[in-house]
Amino acid sequence: MSTIAQTLKDRRSYRAFLKTPVDQALLESILKTAMLSASNSNIQPWHVYLLSGARLQKLKDATKARSTVPPQFDEHVYKVYPDPLEEPYESRRFHCGERQYSAMGIEREDQAGRLNYVYNNHQCFGAPAAMFLYIDDKAGPSQWADLGIYLQSVMLMLTEAGLGSCAQISWNVFHTTVRDVLNAPENLTLYCGLSIGYPDMQAPQNAVVADRAPVGEVLTVMTD
Repeated sequence: MSTIAQTLKDRRSYRAFLKTPVDQALLESILKTAMLSASNSNIQPWHVYLLSGARLQKLKDATKARSTVPPQFDEHVYKVYPDPLEEPYESRRFHCGERQYSAMGIEREDQAGRLNYVYNNHQCFGAPAAMFLYIDDKAGPSQWADLGIYLQSVMLMLTEAGLGSCAQISWNVFHTTVRDVLNAPENLTLYCGLSIGYPDMQAPQNAVVADRAPVGEVLTVMTD
């Protein structure tokens, strides 16, 4: 039986999936169990949409129609990164992206190629299921933190079940299209999408495992 520590080590972001369907009852069970996640004062601020089948295909078709060069992006409803993104965060972000592009053989000067790779986000990297996570637009930092706790619970349980996933803030560039397809209420803000399925382990991008910062950069131990 896997431990939480081992599941954390096994989890990664997959960016290519097999077409193999995922059992709907299993997914619903995982999302339901994730509701046991901690939240401040137990307010449970997450709003969750699970898509597969025809509804997911409708979303993929709608976003594909907007996946043009130059792009037709929506204005972000929240700031994803500080501007400017300072060190060491900028270097970590840059290195993560460059390793993905390198695995796919996409040169730094190939802006159209890079943009089309980004657009694969909005086809869920071929995954047969996806989750979209919303929060009330009046929520504050504590509720946003609760959302992350819920998302982590989902990803770990998917890993434990032998599935892969990829959390995608990138869906924000098409948040109006997502809202239209999901019929999500206007008072909810899209946090991210989560592609779900069985990873295609032959895809080169799935061989990329993101580095982690040296523990000394983030951990301060105080004993006196």
